[in-house]
Amino acid sequence: MTSSRDRILRTGAALAVTALALTGCSTGQAGLAAPAAATVTPGSSADSSTWTLPMQAYRPTAEQTRTLARAEQKLVGRCLKGFGIAWKPAPELPAIGPRNMLDWRYGIHDAGMSAKFGYQVDPAQQARYDEALRAADAQPRLSDDEQLVLGGTDVPAEIRQKAGPETRRGSYAGRRIPEGGCFGEARRTLGGSSQAVSPLVQRLTNDSYPASMQDPSVQAVFARWSACMKAKGFAYPAPMAANDDPRFRPRPEGPSRGEIDTALADIGCRAAHRVAEVWHAAESRIQRASITTHATALAADRRALDATVRKAADVLARP
Repeated sequence: MTSSRDRILRTGAALAVTALALTGCSTGQAGLAAPAAATVTPGSSADSSTWTLPMQAYRPTAEQTRTLARAEQKLVGRCLKGFGIAWKPAPELPAIGPRNMLDWRYGIHDAGMSAKFGYQVDPAQQARYDEALRAADAQPRLSDDEQLVLGGTDVPAEIRQKAGPETRRGSYAGRRIPEGGCFGEARRTLGGSSQAVSPLVQRLTNDSYPASMQDPSVQAVFARWSACMKAKGFAYPAPMAANDDPRFRPRPEGPSRGEIDTALADIGCRAAHRVAEVWHAAESRIQRASITTHATALAADRRALDATVRKAADVLARP
């Protein structure tokens, strides 16, 4: 079972990419969420949002990601215009949840936030996010044929089945649809997608997290954290077991007193035993070892990313 914070972390990126690439056919479809603002208060444990991991050297920066997204949107819009299709790129969703990929990677750390929200996201953020999704869903959407022009064979099968015979054969308004639709054409022009993270980089980044939890130093600090929690009256074998406790779910009336007390005890024990610091150090060691093992392939991925960013900047610089 996972908490609302985990569900945002683990599914948000995938949902955003899907929405942008496939259902972003709406004239106002929502896109990637902007980073959330948060405050570290006295009594908090280490603020992991200020840290990095070695594999981040092979991922685009936040600014590069914005450049890539804007360039892709510009190319897609130009392609669709050639088919006589009006399209607006997906606007950013309001901020919700973690500030970056490291913020909650090792669990909660802000005592001020947890004193109000327990393990949940800020309800005001959640409300703004949900309202933006409802507003986006209410916007007019492209027709099935137009969505096929946008995404080509990458669109869901049900959309292809509902499209007209000419579009299913690969043409629209007398023009041949590019392979992969206008998104495919844009990505070929850029040499990569707006996400610009290679499968290898993503796999190594994903794999290092569960591997780090099996590291002897992490297992030892988890045991110390668990003993600390037990002394405060809470029985959990590891930090994320508290975070993922099925009792702690969003409720209209807000988090229970028990959830808040658990979260504050959790943060106190994390701080006392430097849980996040030990965990981050272990994951960093694992990622550095992966980089050594895959040095040639990762260097090629970095060169490809740099080339894609240069092409994106060039696209944006042209009229």
